[in-house]
Amino acid sequence: MQAVVLVGGQGTRLRPLTLTTPKPLVPLANRPLIEHIVRWLEAGGVSEVLLLTQYRAADFDRWLAEWRGIPVRAVEEPVPLGTAGAVANVAGSLHGTTAVINGDNITNLDLQAMLSAHRATGAVATIAVDGVDDPTGRGVVVLGAGGRVLRFQEKPAPGTAAANTVNTGSYLIEPVALHGVEPGRSTMWETDVFPALIAAGAPVFGWTHPHLWLDAGTLRGYLAAQAAILTGEASSPPGEARGGIWVAHHASLDPDASYRGPIAVGAETIVSAGVRLAGPLSIGRRCRVEHGGLVEHGAIWDGSVVGRGAAVVDSIIGYNCIIGEDARVERALLGDGTVVAAGAVIRDE
Repeated sequence: MQAVVLVGGQGTRLRPLTLTTPKPLVPLANRPLIEHIVRWLEAGGVSEVLLLTQYRAADFDRWLAEWRGIPVRAVEEPVPLGTAGAVANVAGSLHGTTAVINGDNITNLDLQAMLSAHRATGAVATIAVDGVDDPTGRGVVVLGAGGRVLRFQEKPAPGTAAANTVNTGSYLIEPVALHGVEPGRSTMWETDVFPALIAAGAPVFGWTHPHLWLDAGTLRGYLAAQAAILTGEASSPPGEARGGIWVAHHASLDPDASYRGPIAVGAETIVSAGVRLAGPLSIGRRCRVEHGGLVEHGAIWDGSVVGRGAAVVDSIIGYNCIIGEDARVERALLGDGTVVAAGAVIRDE
């Protein structure tokens, strides 16, 4: 089975971090998000992955040069073609059943179980769905007998949803599902292809087994996805686990610091005495957390420094940032190279 991962978006909800790093390449528990996705696909029986890129496409080539695993190649879209148009653009490279995956989700979906259901129903497309308490603003999927999809309702207003089952962004498709897509035209699965297939009487099914699915494209979603990784619900961080702390090679953790996991610490990072670290938390490579610093529930990317007595809480700190002595950062996204002055307070209310 092949897989296509949609990674062309600009990640506007995570700006300013995504001004310099495409969202699928942001580090999540010290691995790029796309690496967690590809490892999950590999574990689910996928033999080849195509990444459909556009925004900062060259950045994916650099990641691919370091990737070791199943074959993965990047295909750049000439222009934005929509979620289905992008897949149709590479249809000539697809053979048989293909998984289509959003490149901003962390999931523990059982891909082999979904594939078995897809084959048992003879579907041309199977959509992973899940029940939610409030489907407002989501892609609602209305199912009939046996899980056959009857219709879609995109982003209903409060109190107007036709069902509480929603699209979780993972599909299995057969080549015939793309036959109606006009080459070069922007086309969406949810609003164009799936409704057209249903109208034509083609078998489109929903797969309703409960599974974790987290959109890592916002501050809250990123932190929730990282927590799922650090607690073992989905994927895993790099390094060796020591009592809820994953420590990469050559990291230095002072025994007089306080650690409350789960925490991932990258290579060559230094944590000084008197520091307090509380998870879920990741600290990247070549970072420093100096005496008396507090870092709680968030992420510090490679090369950043948290100064003496500084505090970083519920935040993502980009590459090569400096948080000055006694500064405080709460619920914030700081772009690469940000310098926070000593004693300053940055807080998103």
